[in-house]
Amino acid sequence: MNKSFYFKLTQSAALVSAVFFCTLPAAQADTLADNLAAMEAQSPINITTNNTTFVKNLSPLLFTLDSDTQLKVINNGSPGVDKTAARANLVDPGAGSVTVGGDTYRLSQFHFHAPAEHLENGYKFPMEMHMVFADSKNNLLVVGRWVEEGAFNQALDPIFSNLPQTVTDTLTVDHFNLNALIPDNLNSFRYDGSLTTPPFSEGVKWVDLAQPLDMSAAQINAFSSLFPNGDAREIQALNGRTILTDVPGFATVAVVPEPETYTMLLAGLGLIGFMARRRLVNGGFMGSVA
Repeated sequence: MNKSFYFKLTQSAALVSAVFFCTLPAAQADTLADNLAAMEAQSPINITTNNTTFVKNLSPLLFTLDSDTQLKVINNGSPGVDKTAARANLVDPGAGSVTVGGDTYRLSQFHFHAPAEHLENGYKFPMEMHMVFADSKNNLLVVGRWVEEGAFNQALDPIFSNLPQTVTDTLTVDHFNLNALIPDNLNSFRYDGSLTTPPFSEGVKWVDLAQPLDMSAAQINAFSSLFPNGDAREIQALNGRTILTDVPGFATVAVVPEPETYTMLLAGLGLIGFMARRRLVNGGFMGSVA
């Protein structure tokens, strides 16, 4: 494997952080605003018990992640509000993938936002991680994971103890276990959304893992201190989109029955309809009285 090779997505895949129109040239901001006016599937969103639908058997997330791979960690423009302080690019493009719904997406990079972009029932976690995947047609899938303050994260220490401070700095991590980014419990929230940075392109599949990632206060502060004003885009309107989840007990609006239950329900309704029609033919709904 040529270790000097940098696997990159297309420019539209550079999921980094939020932007405020005041930071863009006037003409560019006007064009972007016009484009956004026609977009109705934007990210991030507030994931709540009232806007999610429970599906017990969502398509499984099948991760294949190297336990020993090399990363190139860069600072791509901090402290600009349209940049993210540290992004970990995979040197080996075959080091990670996820298969869901029969489609396989390769991992290109992962990065962080402070504070979190997605909300859970209105709660804002101190940070959020995004793992950016793309399939052979450059369709994007982003696996998000909230970060909460807790135990020191040894696996992420090689990154967060040496975060690049300027755009000229590059940190090489020779040995990194990508499996440390994924929890044992893969329950999630899934919806169709967009990039959270310009050009805010839609058609991005989002998978937000329900189990947060623990990091210590010092590790969180090491990142967030590079962004005193934050690097998270504001919450976007759901506009009727469906959020699916397999987190037990989370959704309260609707529960999609299991296929077997749904089939039995339809059969039962069909039987009731048949009996009603039969009784109507044989003397009305009340039938004969003995």
